[in-house]
Amino acid sequence: MRAATLPNGLKYFVRQNSRPAKRVSLRLAVKAGSLNEADDQQGLAHLIEHMAFNGSTHFKAGEMFAYFERVGARLGPHVNAYTSFDETVYMLDLPTDKPDIVAKGLTALADFAGGLTLDAEIDKERPVVIEEWRLGLGASSRIRDKQFPILFYRSQYAQRLPIGKPDIIRNAPPERLRAFYDTWYRPDHMAVVAVGDIDAAKMEQDIRTTFAPLTARAPAAPEPDRAVPLHQQMLVNVTTDPELTRSSVEILRKRPRENGTKVADYRRDLVQRTIDHIIDERFDELTRRPDAKFLGAGAGNGTLSRSVDTFTMGATTQDGKIEEGLSALLIEAKRLLDFGFGASEMDRAKRWMAAFYERAYSERDKSESPSFAREYLSYFLNNEPSPGIEYEYRLVQQQLPTITAAEASAMMKTLLGDDSRVVLATAPQKNGVRTPSDADLQAVLAAAAATAVTAWNDTTATRTLMESTPTPGTIAARRMLDDVGVTILKLSNGVEAWLKPTDFKNDQVLFSLTAPGGSSLAPPSDYTDASLATSLVQLSGAGGLKATDLQKLLTGKLVSATPFVRLSEHGVQGSSTPADLESALQLLYQRFTAPGNDPDAFLVMKRQLDAMVANRGRSPQQVFGEKLAEVNTSGHYTSRPLTAEKVAALDREKMLAFYKSRFANAADFT
Repeated sequence: MRAATLPNGLKYFVRQNSRPAKRVSLRLAVKAGSLNEADDQQGLAHLIEHMAFNGSTHFKAGEMFAYFERVGARLGPHVNAYTSFDETVYMLDLPTDKPDIVAKGLTALADFAGGLTLDAEIDKERPVVIEEWRLGLGASSRIRDKQFPILFYRSQYAQRLPIGKPDIIRNAPPERLRAFYDTWYRPDHMAVVAVGDIDAAKMEQDIRTTFAPLTARAPAAPEPDRAVPLHQQMLVNVTTDPELTRSSVEILRKRPRENGTKVADYRRDLVQRTIDHIIDERFDELTRRPDAKFLGAGAGNGTLSRSVDTFTMGATTQDGKIEEGLSALLIEAKRLLDFGFGASEMDRAKRWMAAFYERAYSERDKSESPSFAREYLSYFLNNEPSPGIEYEYRLVQQQLPTITAAEASAMMKTLLGDDSRVVLATAPQKNGVRTPSDADLQAVLAAAAATAVTAWNDTTATRTLMESTPTPGTIAARRMLDDVGVTILKLSNGVEAWLKPTDFKNDQVLFSLTAPGGSSLAPPSDYTDASLATSLVQLSGAGGLKATDLQKLLTGKLVSATPFVRLSEHGVQGSSTPADLESALQLLYQRFTAPGNDPDAFLVMKRQLDAMVANRGRSPQQVFGEKLAEVNTSGHYTSRPLTAEKVAALDREKMLAFYKSRFANAADFT
């Protein structure tokens, strides 16, 4: 990778990469977003982003889109941009067949950086941005407007949403757009990224030639206050909305952002990732219990702003049970503080992470250009290190084996500190369902803090995935499709296997077994049972192992074998690494011969489906989609939505019987 800073302050990052072939990813990043707006400019950073494609020094209004579409780059997938709180980024993914196309791309980026006309076309674009604002309205925006002042307590982030204010978008004079553009679109606030099937040396020279003439058009302005203040008190917000379709609660703790470039910083990040994995594993196990207090839960370290990191624990709950869900989260948090993590949990987390990096390293020469572009943008915009997978892989091999459960347990006490905590809860607004008050949730926190807990009991399977090996079959026939490089085997059990070696990935094997039939073979009265049969089997495990035990047993192996039933076909889709292929095929075998039938999984499934359908009529988008399906299919039973009555009528034995009838004989499968 080639990187440098031009005399005018503009940075660039260039890398030759041949995947995809004959394509280049060009980016212009500007360290200016909605947080840089004055009070009378709210929404103008985003409007300027739109205007970048509507008239500039080298492209009249409408010409840029027309040109790029002509050469095979479409608006959306290949020509796009976004504006956030802190940055604006322009993205072009172009063919490199002809040098003039790449040159035009660089010219477009340079025009974005300093050549926008910002003329009468502004008035044509205002309604487009207003429509984007209108489309964003709904339950999520109303919830956001109530939560952001709590989440971004006493900071500018809550007051400067990138979409802006409609009255300003409609009426701001052009000179206010020009003022923002000239003030903040400065070379020393920008970076150009070029990754693709290119001559890197030539691209570097072309960037220098194209962007060196750029100069600042206005005096430098003071940077906006990007601080998100920490706070001693607990902040709580409970919000309801008539269009919400689920209840949820989360507790997060803010802390100063740690984003260093030393090995110790990388080790800290590894420890945090092991923590996230272990807690998610615990929550998954709790969710699968019939007496679970939440429908699903998760935890993780994240970034709130450039100055603040967070640790969050969150859950979705049944309506009216937010307090129970929050209490369950807090009990697990207290268990973590009092007893930390176990050695067996840490061992699995490290095996999982080692497998992740092993695959990333194995696929290092298959990385796509847009992924490199994102990495370099993160380095420029957020100061996130970008050492490359070769260095990271060596670092993981060095650091990961020495990470201990005690080290993670000690870090947990930092992540779950008592200060700067926020509790956010949301629920559908409807009659007959009690919504807790802020004080109610404060009381839950106090009660949980006083609750005695015991250490987590981590159970692991002591057997192998397949305890006895089946008698091997034979290859009954073989034929070749030379034109497409496919070998077709007819196995002795009737399965027809189509095999094709590829070099798309270095460390991946994909497989799919499909048979005609599917849920259409069930009588109409059993259609719901049939269509949900594979979901039950997936939740129930396989080969006599519960789903949680199966997951633990396979930790460190990148394998999957997921059964499916569609309207007119059924089968199993899966993947693995070459090294883990035998384990994947063993799992596939168990899906056929020993599907799970866990009564607890059935109860969990029904509880989750009940919650899903309880509020389905509250979402305008869902109501519209269901009505559209009804009209398009004349109300055919296979297209009717799931209802509470259908969930109540689910029959576990019918579901398993249908599954076994479809997967009992492999002879139908290809």
